[in-house]
Amino acid sequence: MVITVSNQKGGVGKTTLAYHLSFLFARGGKKTLLIDTDPQGNLTSCFVENIPSENNLTNLYARQILKPIQIETNLELIGADITLSKFEADTKLENFFLLKNFISELKADIVLIDTPPSLGLFTSTALLSANKILIPMDISKFSVLGLTDLMNSIQKIIKTTNSSLEILGIIFTGIDDRLNLYKEVKENIKNKYPKYFLDVYIPSSVKVKESILQKKPIFDLIDEHKISLAYKNLYEEILRRL
Repeated sequence: MVITVSNQKGGVGKTTLAYHLSFLFARGGKKTLLIDTDPQGNLTSCFVENIPSENNLTNLYARQILKPIQIETNLELIGADITLSKFEADTKLENFFLLKNFISELKADIVLIDTPPSLGLFTSTALLSANKILIPMDISKFSVLGLTDLMNSIQKIIKTTNSSLEILGIIFTGIDDRLNLYKEVKENIKNKYPKYFLDVYIPSSVKVKESILQKKPIFDLIDEHKISLAYKNLYEEILRRL
């Protein structure tokens, strides 16, 4: 099962979502591979400061040997850094299927793909590689507009490639549920996409940033924190939908 976490709007929690879900899948007994397709390498930096070249997604596009790096039991990572950006404009057809072909040769129960905040080559390859897409969003105007564009892109991919890609769900992140704006946007999205709307949401908290600075998921530091419980609830909801 390949799950791509995507929204072309930046700052909506894609990376922290993929990061925490990867640990939950791995510790739930699933052989899990996490792939960073963003040249900014934010997901990679949650684990290591410098990713070895043989574990760097850049090698896939350079046609060199690529293999995952072990993080912990059942959890491996294909990382990325700024060197990946030099391939972003190389949009020949074969490049769009390199990732899909690479994943097909691996023995993983769950593959989670983090994507850049754009709909360029790397996000497109992630969508083409996926069975499911998880869409995080916040309550900003740009996030809502990004969701519309992403939905259109998903439909184009399904139509033009006969892809089996399906939407796993839409989840709100970085939320203060006391805000009237959140309640308004939530109802709007829920009414527009009732099949995909997830009642679970990820609250806003500085504790997530603190945990990532320590290179640990938040539930390893504060197991009963509201954010820890939210990620665990999301994980359970995803299992029910898979």
